[in-house]
Amino acid sequence: LSRAVASLVYREIDVRPWDETLDGHPILAVSNHFGGLSDGILLIDSAPGMPRIVARDVIWRIPVAGRIATGIGMIPVHRAADGHRSSNDEMFASAYSALRDKEMLLIFPEGVTQDVPYMAKVRTGAARIALGARQSGASGIKILPIGVHYEDKAGFRSRVLVNPGAAIDLDDWVAQRGGVESGADDREAVADLTALIDAALRRAAPDYADWETVASLHQAAHVVLDDVDASLTSGEIRYGDVELIADRLDRVAEPRRSEIVSAASQYRAALRSAGTSDHAVLAGAGGPRRIWGLLQQLAVTLVLLPLAVVGAVVAAVPLLAVSMVSRLKVAPAVRSSLVPAAALLLFMAEWIGLFVFFSVQISGAFGMAMLLLFPFFVGALLLFAEAVVQLRHRWRVRHRPSQADLPQLQALRSDVARLTWGVL
Repeated sequence: LSRAVASLVYREIDVRPWDETLDGHPILAVSNHFGGLSDGILLIDSAPGMPRIVARDVIWRIPVAGRIATGIGMIPVHRAADGHRSSNDEMFASAYSALRDKEMLLIFPEGVTQDVPYMAKVRTGAARIALGARQSGASGIKILPIGVHYEDKAGFRSRVLVNPGAAIDLDDWVAQRGGVESGADDREAVADLTALIDAALRRAAPDYADWETVASLHQAAHVVLDDVDASLTSGEIRYGDVELIADRLDRVAEPRRSEIVSAASQYRAALRSAGTSDHAVLAGAGGPRRIWGLLQQLAVTLVLLPLAVVGAVVAAVPLLAVSMVSRLKVAPAVRSSLVPAAALLLFMAEWIGLFVFFSVQISGAFGMAMLLLFPFFVGALLLFAEAVVQLRHRWRVRHRPSQADLPQLQALRSDVARLTWGVL
């Protein structure tokens, strides 16, 4: 179900490899929490096994959502900020039991969703769970940081990167501290482990200073990737590649990092002013300008067109509704929860509704045919939309800048390339 919703909401989900040495170990996964419900859906979809998610108990106040949460083994946590005075003893007991059973436990240790490109301070819950579980008999616990990076977390048919980081071996950490056993009530141990978790998660997750820095470093990453694939043989550059290079550049020591941000910002502004792209500037400098990829993409688009038309007809209502939800005038973190929820409910309702309608109005066989073909037609529509995006991208990057703008753009690009390649 998570995979179906994720595939509906995002047109590109880039999941970097998980560490296979973690197999068979109890895993406490910690992730940044920028996307609300989307975070949980993406991590369920990409994890090698079904994680037990520790979540705020407000979910259980919604009847249907609460039943689903209980059914998939989610663990409620009570927070005073949500109006609760109950203890979390049951939550800790459930978490310890899951880790003793060598399950994957997933927690969002910031405790809040963020509408900024940097993480909030990691709270102590993850460290307390890890230390308490170890004291209760869970051995071999690995704490796995997972970064979820969004191109546009509140958008529909956007792109996302799921980036597992380097795991913390809790047994090794205890040994480095002299082998002294510590539990969830050891404040010094909890504080030290929380700081380690915070640092590890910030290495895996986005943690930029501001949105201008994000845009500038993404531009620098595009320069690097266009240099690597000057012919654009792979089509649109993958968001995950852009984000990982931008993240690496963000960790460069000062003053070089500021120089990269400044140069990339100037280049990005000049590209916008000239109405062109980095790849077009590179092609204008004598790089390849191949048309074969454009023709291939056009052929794929035309082949998918008839099926996409049917898909647009049968799924017009949920598509329009989800698109409208993604444009609501509410906080992005709220929309990032509303969009996947709306996609799940509306597409399911349309699917079942068409089955019932055709079964009653025509025949049961016709209704069954619609039940089987609806996902196929919707998939064809999504593939067609992706092909159109790729086609537009290939056409746009072929638009070379004017001869008047080209020298300045080439000079600015050269500065960005020199600075970024110098640190990579």
